[in-house]
Amino acid sequence: MKTIIIGDIHGCYKQLTRLLHKVRPDWLRDQMIFLGDLMDRGPQSWEVFDLVRKIRLEMGERCILIKGNHEQMMLDAAGDRMMMNLWYTNGGEKTVRSFKKHGDQTWNHREWFERMRLFYETEQFLCVHGGISPDGVENSDEDTFLWDRSMVDGDYGGKLAIIGHTPISRPVYLYGRGRRMELEDGKEYSLPETGCICLDTGCVFGGYLTAMVVEGGKFEVAVV
Repeated sequence: MKTIIIGDIHGCYKQLTRLLHKVRPDWLRDQMIFLGDLMDRGPQSWEVFDLVRKIRLEMGERCILIKGNHEQMMLDAAGDRMMMNLWYTNGGEKTVRSFKKHGDQTWNHREWFERMRLFYETEQFLCVHGGISPDGVENSDEDTFLWDRSMVDGDYGGKLAIIGHTPISRPVYLYGRGRRMELEDGKEYSLPETGCICLDTGCVFGGYLTAMVVEGGKFEVAVV
């Protein structure tokens, strides 16, 4: 069984379908984890949502949905003009247009988004959209999980964390004291026990969409 972890998609549907074709999930056995920010800014947010929803229905509990700050902004916008303006200016307007094009609204699926997790933990690693407190996941609050960017500074030395949120040029492993190693597409690595792997490679800004594929004690990244 493989675990496939996908970084920030931001409405980039074509790149998502290409990435899934590249990593070739076994829908009956594998696990898939989305690190949040499925929508906003990109051109096809509804299509991304619809595909991920179908994947969740197909895989059930083997599909893990992590909440990103953009999902939270969308939820906070309901009935709050100031939060609506914040969401719109951060890409939400494109999401509204995308859903409207298909005769749909994000509010119709509020419960689906509310059920997203703030983090997910296995014996080997943690998955979170933004960051984790230096005092550990149990001492982290919602704002840290959704919004924190300090882990990309490279000082985190706790249990291996896999994150999105902060766009970087290529997927990278940060292993404390500012040390970093760029991860090559398709190359096999031993899964580390500590540090941080960053998977948001700025797809919506003209960069790449990245997945991390974990199997046993090994992993590789796939980039499109």
